[in-house]
Amino acid sequence: MDLRQLRYFVGIARHGSLTRAAEALHVAQPALSVHLRRLEEEFGCALVQRTTRGVAPTESGRRLAERAAALIDAIDGLRDDIRGREAVPAGQAVIGIPTSLGPVLTVPLALAVRHRFPGVRLRIAEGLSGHMLEWVLSGSVDMAVVFGAELPRGLAARRVAHECLGLVMARGDPLAAGRTVIALADLLALPLILPGHPHGVRAEVERAAAALGVEPDVILEIDALEQIKALVAEGAGYTVLSERYAAFGEASAKLTCLRIAEPEIERTISLAHAQGRPLSIAAKAVHAVALELLAEKLALA
Repeated sequence: MDLRQLRYFVGIARHGSLTRAAEALHVAQPALSVHLRRLEEEFGCALVQRTTRGVAPTESGRRLAERAAALIDAIDGLRDDIRGREAVPAGQAVIGIPTSLGPVLTVPLALAVRHRFPGVRLRIAEGLSGHMLEWVLSGSVDMAVVFGAELPRGLAARRVAHECLGLVMARGDPLAAGRTVIALADLLALPLILPGHPHGVRAEVERAAAALGVEPDVILEIDALEQIKALVAEGAGYTVLSERYAAFGEASAKLTCLRIAEPEIERTISLAHAQGRPLSIAAKAVHAVALELLAEKLALA
């Protein structure tokens, strides 16, 4: 076992696919398979299990991925520690960005980091909002934008905004005639198209529904927000999104959004990293730029 094999395994666990991991790591897939097999032989147990979607870490694999990620972070940060706090930011920094914030944050962040800190090798991992906490806690990313006022222990988080969610429907839907808001109880009776767990929007809707003692009528689950918007635009159902994201993209011209009331569904946006895993100088630089851009792009207080 060597550091390279551990990096490869963390990549496999993070991407959930040998093919995607090979592309991200710039390694031939057969070579990646060989390294995985050697690791399993050395540990004497299966580290991944094959699924129809790729591979998923076993319990032993998850423990190895967590420990290996922490070890890799420590080694990667050694150069920064030796250089000292005043060193020019250099090295890799990884940030997780939820899909719903990707359109406003990913490209500006990449450009800003490239312009200000050319020595930083930035990697941006976009995914479902529910995966962000898992990635931060496991060490798959240095930091991530997360949703929710109540975050698990072990995270250092900077609150940067809050936003309201709205009911999204096809433009011209009779439900929107003469109104700008809709009561939560009325919304929960509508045929909803929502992402599955652990997506943050799904969690927020179910939390609000539980407070009213009502089950939301979810007729279809899709873990792809743009596809959900496209279906809603065609009148296939309704969905719940942030008003900001509902107004973005090709389908937005065909959509209408009503503010949810009685009560509102409001969520907090924070930038978080693991407390027990100090940020490298490169990661600190990206963290500062991300905070600045979030404030600018979301018009935060």
